[in-house]
Amino acid sequence: MKWILLLLIFIGGIYYLVQQDKREKVLVQQAELLKKDQQAAGTLPIKTEKQVTLRFSADTVQTLRGLTQDANEKVRFAAAELLWQLQDEQAPSVIKKMLQEETDPATRQALIALLSAEKTKISLALLAEALNDYDKETRLKAVDAIGGFTSKETLPVLGKALKDYDEDVKLKALEAINKVRKDLETQKAQQLQQLEPDPLFKVTP
Repeated sequence: MKWILLLLIFIGGIYYLVQQDKREKVLVQQAELLKKDQQAAGTLPIKTEKQVTLRFSADTVQTLRGLTQDANEKVRFAAAELLWQLQDEQAPSVIKKMLQEETDPATRQALIALLSAEKTKISLALLAEALNDYDKETRLKAVDAIGGFTSKETLPVLGKALKDYDEDVKLKALEAINKVRKDLETQKAQQLQQLEPDPLFKVTP
């Protein structure tokens, strides 16, 4: 009987150590993610990925930047899209300028769709610029895109849209805030569930 008890204690000890190791790994991963977020903080963080950009010469990249001011709106968007995908270091600044100065609403809305596909602090900061657009439909698309971000930083950005002079934009902002709130609660519940250790022994009926 004693050896059975000792065996159970031994198994329980090993199980506890395994669970402890699991919890520590989860905490380390969360700390690394937090560190990355903090490093990426800022109005327009630098977006660099040299191993991708190096495939193109400096002249080619410079030409692409110039094409974002082409007379043809399709050329302007295509150049901006390629710079963004190449992770050119000046892409955020170029796109910000386009959101502020682009004359074609459809192109600005296409830029919003491009930014919404990547849930980063950079894209969120750029989407916030689109909330200043004079075109109501563009602002609505920006609010909708921002609502797809599951991040606490999203709420203050959407708070700005609550002050919009258009009732439809304000309503869309309220809906987006509620969506983000629910997404954050779901995310938090999932994280807590991952941190909870499994029961030492499971009783089966």
